[in-house]
Amino acid sequence: MISVNTNVTSMKAQGNLGKANMGVQTSMERLASGMRINSAKDDAAGLQISNRLTSQVNGLDVAKRNANDGISIAQTAEGAMQESTNILQRMRDLSLQSANGSNSAKDRGAMQKEISALQDELTRISDTTSFGGQKLLDGSYGTQSFQVGSEANETISVSLSDVGADKLAQGKNVTGSITTAGVNSLIDGNTDSGKLVFSFTPSGGSAGDVDVEIKDASNAGEVAEAINKVFKDKDIGVSVAAKSDGSLEIKGALNNGEGLALKATGSLQDDGSTAFAGAGLSLTVAADDSASVNSIDISTAAGAQSAVGVIDKAIEQIDNQRADLGAVQNRMGHTINNLGNIQNNVSDARSRIQDVDFAKETAQLTKNQILSRTSSAMLSQANQLPQVAQSLL
Repeated sequence: MISVNTNVTSMKAQGNLGKANMGVQTSMERLASGMRINSAKDDAAGLQISNRLTSQVNGLDVAKRNANDGISIAQTAEGAMQESTNILQRMRDLSLQSANGSNSAKDRGAMQKEISALQDELTRISDTTSFGGQKLLDGSYGTQSFQVGSEANETISVSLSDVGADKLAQGKNVTGSITTAGVNSLIDGNTDSGKLVFSFTPSGGSAGDVDVEIKDASNAGEVAEAINKVFKDKDIGVSVAAKSDGSLEIKGALNNGEGLALKATGSLQDDGSTAFAGAGLSLTVAADDSASVNSIDISTAAGAQSAVGVIDKAIEQIDNQRADLGAVQNRMGHTINNLGNIQNNVSDARSRIQDVDFAKETAQLTKNQILSRTSSAMLSQANQLPQVAQSLL
């Protein structure tokens, strides 16, 4: 059919030319950007997935930097503790030297001068060691969390305590007694729920309870034995002894380097029955600070002997902290390696979704360019078809 008003062949050629030109534009945009997805219309689902993967990749990069910061803080603190250990080793040498009987009072006085200077330096190190303006070893750092993952709450904690001369090897000396009335009430009230509860607070920690269950005790000696067993299991340096008047005497030095202090009250608890009704149990405690590195004095032979034990405990405390820091550094090192592996794999997955395949897209561009040229040529010929009608007139 020959028609003038409608040139279907030309319309088809125009459509094919438009598709080819659109394909050329899309291929050129992808090749220019290197991205297969440049807008949501290219691949809506792929865009959403690739954006999620991008968030994860960026988060992993930040997490690696955070972990490296954590390692740097641990290294800074450990370096300062190493110097503190060197100082304590020198103080120990001086203490052993001063304890020797060949030294005069003048000699010991000279050694004490060096001890005093070293004590000041220990305190200075703890007060001035910092990272990015944040003090590390003066007791203010406490426990901090490092974000080492791409999602919320993926953290590693680092704890640092005060290593000043006045804190190292500090403990509490505790003495006290439980009144006779309280002990008798405890002995007379033997129930399955009978408990003697001691509250204690570790330095820098939260309060806790030591529960002593007393069953079938007939005298104060058996009560003391039950209490001592629990204290020993809890590694608490307190002992209880039964006195001739039926009371219990509590003695002990809680000098375990963790500042553990027994509070000044004890209580009886039961399940609500009247077994202990009206029974009063009072615990009187006198607590004094025991020796710390800041208080040692080697100007006498006895003081020098005591100083050795205090210094050994201080070295143990620092070694424990350094061991924790070493473990944290190793853990963070492995964390960084794992984060790198995850980041590589996630980036590879994102690339397969988001990036353009240059070989495939180049072939597509060439195809569309050829189709564009041929469609243009065919459109030119199709536009000449209505002229056939004119030749018939």
